[in-house]
Amino acid sequence: MESLERSKAVIEIGKRIVDGLGLGEDVTAQWMAHLLAEKISAAEASDTDNHSAISECVDLVLKLWTHRYALPPYMRPMRELDPLLQTLNSLGVNETSRLRYFSRSPSSKELEGATEEERELFEVAVNIDQTARELIRYFLSAAAERSHNTVNPWLEEAKLGGLEAPVELLISRFVAEGFLESQAEENGKAMIERADRLENFAIIASRIATEMREVSQRDEK
Repeated sequence: MESLERSKAVIEIGKRIVDGLGLGEDVTAQWMAHLLAEKISAAEASDTDNHSAISECVDLVLKLWTHRYALPPYMRPMRELDPLLQTLNSLGVNETSRLRYFSRSPSSKELEGATEEERELFEVAVNIDQTARELIRYFLSAAAERSHNTVNPWLEEAKLGGLEAPVELLISRFVAEGFLESQAEENGKAMIERADRLENFAIIASRIATEMREVSQRDEK
């Protein structure tokens, strides 16, 4: 028999699952919510010395949790994270790559054969890459904070219940790191450097847009 505290935490997860399943009109979801609610009621009404009802409830919750990704989106625990997860996946955002398109900046040796103009263009490309990633992270962090407030109680109960949630924890860490990073930047220098990069990014983008319009106008003549 699992520890009483762990069982309680798992049952709390079960209650959250019931709440989520009961929101829609899907017959399967309602049936599952009803079944799980019955197991939870039986577990909470049972004598702590009688482990059978508690074990049955915990086992059902664990099965649902383990196979949650196989559930339809509208039935999935922590489904609020789905749009963010899909966006992160499409953007290829992860913890290891600092830049989006460049795994690293080119070294001096790798640029030995480049002209001065080419070096400048490469430097601009790397700076744009870094700035674009910072913008992506900023907007994703802002969007993730809203989901995080909803999902965080799930993660706290999952931790107490010893349930695995690696993907969801990754998102939680993504939000926390974004918050800590913004807090650190409030001290001054890092924030100013980022603002400078953004301003340079805007200037370059505006200049390129102007050149594109000029080329388009020439082609139309």
